[in-house]
Amino acid sequence: MDGAISVGDGIFRIPVPITGNPLGHTLIYVLESPGGIVLIDAGWYDDNAWDGLTAGLAAIGHSVNDVEGVVLTHFHPDHSGLCGRVREASGAWIAMHEADHDLFTAMTADRDETWMAAQKQNLAQAGAPLADVAAYELAVNEETRVSRDSAPDRTLADDERIALTGRELRAVHTPGHTPGHVCFYLEDGDVMFTGDHILQKTTPHVGSFVYPLEERDALAEFTESLRRVQSMNVTRGLGAHGLALEDVGGRAAFLIKHHEERLDHLYSAFGDDQITVWEVAERMKWYKPWAAISPLGKNMALSEAAAHLRHLVARDLIIQLPGGEPAHFARR
Repeated sequence: MDGAISVGDGIFRIPVPITGNPLGHTLIYVLESPGGIVLIDAGWYDDNAWDGLTAGLAAIGHSVNDVEGVVLTHFHPDHSGLCGRVREASGAWIAMHEADHDLFTAMTADRDETWMAAQKQNLAQAGAPLADVAAYELAVNEETRVSRDSAPDRTLADDERIALTGRELRAVHTPGHTPGHVCFYLEDGDVMFTGDHILQKTTPHVGSFVYPLEERDALAEFTESLRRVQSMNVTRGLGAHGLALEDVGGRAAFLIKHHEERLDHLYSAFGDDQITVWEVAERMKWYKPWAAISPLGKNMALSEAAAHLRHLVARDLIIQLPGGEPAHFARR
């Protein structure tokens, strides 16, 4: 992807690399503010990403020292990872929706024996085979972490306004991809920064990592958030990955339809069987055969399967059968 560029309306875009990730970059947006500049997201946590961010800022006539604040669309490491280094260099404030604060804390927790035992028990409740649990443990121990130094020091509320130079950003709470995901609407330019909520090409991950089922219906939240953005009649969208959107509402409608089709397919895939959450994931359609998906990829797929299963239970189409571990599910 090209380096830092102006995308119009006083907005600059910097592609910050995500080392070893097929997404390639997180797109960071820069806007002038009364105290310097505000960043929308910060990027991945490593030296390669830091070099990309600092070079991008230099290309548009700024440095990290100019950063007044960072508003985060959500807590994921390709968005929040560099916040600590930015704050250390500039004294910037870091803002995130309160619903993602606890998840950030969990993401940066010490991965000791107690933590790992809880993860393995969680996977067992989903019905994961022992070999897959062992493969997950090995993969997690090799995973790049985010520093606690990136912890936010401000909370964002729905409809909160962030001061820019002569204008404002409006925070629009759009839960689904995460409980605290936020889009940012630049009203005077009819531009929405959509984070990972609506992307030009990629279908955002919507998942639940609590097994067998958690109370939160993430897919319902995501669909409601898509409809909310649709109702705002925003034309232009700038996501954290991929090209700009020229029809935000149309893309939102496509994503709603996509998940309805996935729900229909999953319901049909049950047949007359009684299956675990893991087996639900095995029966869903993925970008490659289930056996070929990496351990961390399977963990993400499992969480997405759980979110779709949870929504079918909420619609009273699927029931959780009483007793037993792992839990089993069947069509009503």
